[in-house]
Amino acid sequence: MKNLLTKGVCLIAFGLIISNTILAQQRKYALVIGAQNYTALPPLRNSLTDAKDLTTALRTKGFQVETLLDPKNKSEIKDAIIRYKNAMEDVIGGVGIVFYAGHGMQFEGNNYIIPTTAKLELSSDLEDKCLKMNAVMSVLNATNKSLNILFLDACRTIPSFNRDSEQGWTKVAAPRGSIIVFATEAGKVASDGNGKNGLFTSKLLKRINEPGLNITDVLKRVKQDVFLESNEKQLPSLEDNSIGGDFFFTPGTPSTETVVQPTMKKEPVAKTPAGNAFDYGYGPVDAPVVRVGTQQWLGKNLNVDHFSNGDPIPEAKTDLEWKRAGEKRQPVWCYYKNDSLNGQTYGRLYNSYAVNDPRGLAPSGWHIPTEEEWAIMINYLGGHESAGLIMKSTNGWQRNGNGNNNSGISALPGGSRSPDGTFKDLGKYCHWWSSSAPTTGLAWSHYLLYSVNNVYTYKFNDNRCGFSVRCVKD
Repeated sequence: MKNLLTKGVCLIAFGLIISNTILAQQRKYALVIGAQNYTALPPLRNSLTDAKDLTTALRTKGFQVETLLDPKNKSEIKDAIIRYKNAMEDVIGGVGIVFYAGHGMQFEGNNYIIPTTAKLELSSDLEDKCLKMNAVMSVLNATNKSLNILFLDACRTIPSFNRDSEQGWTKVAAPRGSIIVFATEAGKVASDGNGKNGLFTSKLLKRINEPGLNITDVLKRVKQDVFLESNEKQLPSLEDNSIGGDFFFTPGTPSTETVVQPTMKKEPVAKTPAGNAFDYGYGPVDAPVVRVGTQQWLGKNLNVDHFSNGDPIPEAKTDLEWKRAGEKRQPVWCYYKNDSLNGQTYGRLYNSYAVNDPRGLAPSGWHIPTEEEWAIMINYLGGHESAGLIMKSTNGWQRNGNGNNNSGISALPGGSRSPDGTFKDLGKYCHWWSSSAPTTGLAWSHYLLYSVNNVYTYKFNDNRCGFSVRCVKD
């Protein structure tokens, strides 16, 4: 009897080993789509090669791969996405990849994958003939027991069928357990590259073969590679909501390649002629200059109460004063909670009407940075996912949220003021205005917060808010 039990246990154990082996083989699944030969849109040069080369590379990494080339209609893409869902829905702890190279576009806040025979003449054609990205997001949600990685090398220049349509794709939040990688930033277009592969895919193919790089390191190096080779014109965008441990395309010992970190140099601003001492609100003293690549930034937030032509900027102390100024689109400033000591530490808060007033808020020789100038600085410091650490000051942030300030930017959490006059988030948030405006009544801003090292860009801030201001040299 004992021997029978022993044999039974051994058989069960052997069965579990076989089951686990089968499971291990099922844990890596990929759907690779390449759309190139369009009939009603400009054909692409290397989407099929990208798809074929990535298919080969993933199979060498143990992935079961379905490859869909030149899908003619919406149904072909949708059916492939459903097959991916069926393959991954019950897998726990696996890795799934969806890759798309081809045409894509955004319209009214939604992203669309465009099949090769789609003829887009009316906005309704997008719903009828193209696959809405929401369908892909729902599949990622349904398969979130595994790590899902969505690669979208699809932001090519295409003719606009409607004046309200925009180039590129709009940013989306990654579902739980997934990573979404765009070949370039939201609203931008990606390069086809000069070789047989697109710029983004060529760097991805290179980096997934490097031993010892986890998925985070792979994507970080791809991002840096693309940014440098494109002469800082194309920057891949990443949305990471993954959960759990590391994934390695190629296990092993990582190479000794060193990622070069930017070197920051501080030096004083050249002294201005006597009687015209440089002053940005802290007294007639020289202001520190922080060099970030080719740019020069002031080392503190602006703290002035007048425009560059000498006209005074009204101060709004009460909630009602602040609210009425916003309603009338009038420029105003304030100290956080009307305490001038906060001004000496954090600078003043301004509404966007002060930032964009034609009289000029910045001192002579300086200006409020545009969205493009903010992007150059953030990308030079490592990108939106990590630049906050070296931008934040070494003190003043709540809950040990300080940075190392290796950049010299010395960002302090000066808080903000809402359109209704409410003060909030001192010690937690640092908000800076951009001089760029996406539409009437709204403005771009950038912000840091105590709990993470990201730099966030927000497109739809109310002009009536009160944020800090930094200046960049003309």
